[in-house]
Amino acid sequence: MSKAITAALISALVCPGTGHFYLKKYKIGTLISAVSLSGLVYLLYQAVERARDISDQILSGAIPLDFNLIYPMITEQPSGSAALYISIATWVFIISWLVGVIDAYRQGRALDKSLDKSGKR
Repeated sequence: MSKAITAALISALVCPGTGHFYLKKYKIGTLISAVSLSGLVYLLYQAVERARDISDQILSGAIPLDFNLIYPMITEQPSGSAALYISIATWVFIISWLVGVIDAYRQGRALDKSLDKSGKR
């Protein structure tokens, strides 16, 4: 299997940026990993905050422990600036993942071509 395909698959299936690490492109791999994981961390933080708020309300007795009352609170869409930041974090995560896969393939293909020209395959 070519380095381009291997790098793209690793980046797509493991974590954005890991394909670059496979190609020994550590700086760009670190950048892509950091950007995508920062978006993911923000999304997880928001999910934990929402769960904490709901559980605090249940423990204080403000909400009875009833699935039919809790489920709408869990699935309720955020509003205002929270919705904007969650949307931005989601797009940052998705776009950085796609950029990671495409760039890993592009750089792997360039490496494959240089190896073919030098006859080291």
